[in-house]
Amino acid sequence: MAFWSFSLLLFFFYCKSSAELITALPGQPAPVSFKQYSGYIVTDAHHGRALFYYFVEAESAESLKLPLTLWLNGGPGCSSLGFGAFMEHGPFQPAANGLLNKNKYSWNLVSNILYVESPIGVGFSYSNTSSDYMLWNDTMTAMDNLKFIVNWLEEFPQYKESELFLTGESYAGHYIPQLASLLVEYNKQPKIKPIKLKAIALGNPLLDFDISVLAGDYLWSHGAISDETLMLEKTVCNDSKFLRESVHHQRSLGCSEVFSQVAEEVGGDVDRGNLLLPLCLVSFSAEQFKLQGLHGKMHEKMMARNEASGDSCLPGRIFTYLNRPEVQKALHTNQAIASHLPNDWNFCSTTLLYQNDNLEINIIPLISALIREGIPVLLYSGDQDTKVPLTQTRKIANNLAKELKLIPFTTYAPWYDHKQVGGWSQSFGGFRDGKNTTYLTFATVRGAAHEVPFTSPSQALTLFRSFRTGSPLPRPHI
Repeated sequence: MAFWSFSLLLFFFYCKSSAELITALPGQPAPVSFKQYSGYIVTDAHHGRALFYYFVEAESAESLKLPLTLWLNGGPGCSSLGFGAFMEHGPFQPAANGLLNKNKYSWNLVSNILYVESPIGVGFSYSNTSSDYMLWNDTMTAMDNLKFIVNWLEEFPQYKESELFLTGESYAGHYIPQLASLLVEYNKQPKIKPIKLKAIALGNPLLDFDISVLAGDYLWSHGAISDETLMLEKTVCNDSKFLRESVHHQRSLGCSEVFSQVAEEVGGDVDRGNLLLPLCLVSFSAEQFKLQGLHGKMHEKMMARNEASGDSCLPGRIFTYLNRPEVQKALHTNQAIASHLPNDWNFCSTTLLYQNDNLEINIIPLISALIREGIPVLLYSGDQDTKVPLTQTRKIANNLAKELKLIPFTTYAPWYDHKQVGGWSQSFGGFRDGKNTTYLTFATVRGAAHEVPFTSPSQALTLFRSFRTGSPLPRPHI
């Protein structure tokens, strides 16, 4: 994959962009001690291409001393504003009364957080060149994201000395490593001020099409499919084969029959991203949007409030909130886009034609190369996710450790969120620059779903704090 076989310098320029302070979001609790910004960063002036961002400073009197964390959601083509910021770990979440609640588990408690709606066609990001929407791919996404970072740091030069952490989930298992690889190469250019890439973290990530999505054993062990159906997945058609046929529009009768049986046994009232979530009984038109998942299935049902597993009526409230004209005005969205209310913003793109065979790219070699460059990697998994089961991500982590000859620094054991088991983890490392260094950590999050911070916000904050500080996950004192 030659993502950087040309001179990167030819692609970077500074364009006047719209970085604007958000005085207050509609319904925001007041006062807050941190600043928020939103706007656009131009990534291609000729095409009129621009990515929308929402930036939240750390809730600290010394925010500039804390690192910068960039967050991307997956899809491909789903919103980091709707999912990451308002549904998962941003400072606010819409309440049933239309106001915003303060999120006490917001990640801006320990870092400055930058949410980017990428690629174009996602959320409020756009291009003035219609052909840009016709066939998009991972390489173009990575290049646009790198241009975004370079130009964003020109807009916010006070963060040029900050350590940068790259984080994301799901299909960001493609986005983040590809972006990190470009950053590594960018930093090697002459007369360039290096961007201080510190580490990457990937939640429930799609990394290898032939490993990551295999869910038969997981579903069977959780009682969601029968012995007979598991055997069919093992002998007739597994998830990788089914998805590959779907991508290439060549679905065989055998695969169709097997996965019709899987769907029937799992049932239509279970979210494949979270086996624990019950149905949402709230019904109003603003909540009838569709969420796009890795399996290409459009989820038409949302889930009910449950403190242990997330408030999944929340997505409907987010959809309503971000489509309010006064909210879009406060966020400084492009008014040409905002004029198409009420259905201009959605969780996942309905306009961008993404190159589906990019799903089949094996990202593991990029992860391996990043670790060889000295970039630590955290792979974490919500243990109730069937889209990218923890068993598969753990297999990838173990394979990476073996390939790179990393030494286990910890045993596989529980980690703790306060006084409760937060999940299980293991770290691997090696000797570098005169000291032992952790390069790879695998962690599960107990009771969490495909979007870990949504369903398990306290555990997710503990996990993120450990990742951000480069410290081991809390273990029990013996």
